[in-house]
Amino acid sequence: MSYLALARKYRPQTFDEIVYQGYVVKTLKNAIELNRISHAYLFTGPRGIGKTSTARIFAKALNCLNPEGVNPCNNCENCVEITNGTSLDVYEIDGASNRGIDEIRQLRESVKFLPTKSKYKIYIIDEVHMLTEAAFNALLKTLEEPPPYVIFIFATTDAHRIPATILSRCQRFNFSKIPDNFLLEHIKQILNNENIEYEDDALNLIVRNSDGCVRDCLSLLDQIVSYTGGKVFLSDTKYLLGLSEDNIINELFEKIILKDKASVKRLLNDIDLKGLDYKYITEKFLSYTKTLLLLINFGDSETLILTDEEKSFFNKIKESVNESILYAFHQVLLKILSDLKFYSFEKDIFEIGVFKLLNLEKIIPLNKFGSNDKLGSSHNSIKEDSSKNKAITRLTDKDELWKNFIDKIGEKRPNIASNLGYGYLIDVSNNQLIIGFSQEKVFHYNIIMKSTNFEYVKKAAEHFFDGVKDVVVKLENGSKKKGVIEKVAELETFKEKMAKKELQENSAVKLIQSEFEAKIIDIELDKS
Repeated sequence: MSYLALARKYRPQTFDEIVYQGYVVKTLKNAIELNRISHAYLFTGPRGIGKTSTARIFAKALNCLNPEGVNPCNNCENCVEITNGTSLDVYEIDGASNRGIDEIRQLRESVKFLPTKSKYKIYIIDEVHMLTEAAFNALLKTLEEPPPYVIFIFATTDAHRIPATILSRCQRFNFSKIPDNFLLEHIKQILNNENIEYEDDALNLIVRNSDGCVRDCLSLLDQIVSYTGGKVFLSDTKYLLGLSEDNIINELFEKIILKDKASVKRLLNDIDLKGLDYKYITEKFLSYTKTLLLLINFGDSETLILTDEEKSFFNKIKESVNESILYAFHQVLLKILSDLKFYSFEKDIFEIGVFKLLNLEKIIPLNKFGSNDKLGSSHNSIKEDSSKNKAITRLTDKDELWKNFIDKIGEKRPNIASNLGYGYLIDVSNNQLIIGFSQEKVFHYNIIMKSTNFEYVKKAAEHFFDGVKDVVVKLENGSKKKGVIEKVAELETFKEKMAKKELQENSAVKLIQSEFEAKIIDIELDKS
């Protein structure tokens, strides 16, 4: 028998073998037990985490001739044919290569015929978001009222590209990335079953580079085992993952932190001679910065799935930095990465960026990069007194709730938030959010009512307000009510406006804005 890749050999065949997707498995099991089978399901989530495997298991469980509880037996004729992809009653369709209206018309015709020898005729459409608009429209009627023996299971990595008319006709299940600790235990079990020798640090690296994807993780394992002839060791893993040059990158990062300029000069020359990718180095530095921030804030290196070498490296340099330095590092590194993507003189961009990291105090004129600097203490005071500010503004509880909702939307969709701010909250009751706009704000009302904007507001409301399932937006004739943006603006005193203006004109702030291409989003004043 030919070799079977680990990702295929260990593909789940029962609900109990599915990794981590607990709520999905429980819901599907209960649906089978209670015989509450829907006509359409949508499985969404990143690649390689079990969407299509779960669809197959569900199809087998529904058509199995000798089910073992809610699990398929995997031995009967129906189960074997579904597993092998030869079943006449379970169709697996690739949405990327069968995306046109003609293919969907053929599907609509085949739906009319009864299953050949199974209870259900099941259509599994992978990457369903790739279907054309015309194809989705052709599918609508069949999806809404299919024959009782037909079930659709859609799988996608991009649910936001599926029309709302399709989404509303499906039961949706959101699959999650597999956490590193779950994935680590999963592949250890597989390697033990295969009698493959491994080093824990090698598995840590593999898991971290799989980004929560089981399939990617097992494919990497296969590649490493093939290269080594049956072992998974750290040195080979680093080589195959392109991490063999990380020592010089680690040393450069450490010497920058320690401001060892002589060593930095030597290392920059070595990097140039080796021809290392400057974008890759910058991305590694960003990753190191994030790891250090996590260690400083939470202090638990075990949850980060680090190798022993990495733990030693980060623990050594953690004592030489604080959060302020790391935040500044992050901003400079983002600027370097942005410039590297748009300009061809990469060596100069990177090396000048390193000079900036070595001389942060010349870029940002602070007394110290610590908790006692003026800007830092002011920032802390602002955070501590945020509740005081809210009390002083004297917005009603309803206005505060509405403002918090708009601020939440503004984190990702500032355009929607700015227009929604000209509306006002009428009521939240009976699972419904009701929003109003005065007639003179019709411009902002029309922007919010655009289908994509309205759908975003609706989804945001479902997450923000407990129990909300529907959103109604009204344009009220004769209304003189003001939006929360206008109320907040009116409540600012002349003194506050002058204080904010003075801060905006501050030379240190301007220098920071210029250096990092930053902009001031909001200013809160310490009113104590």
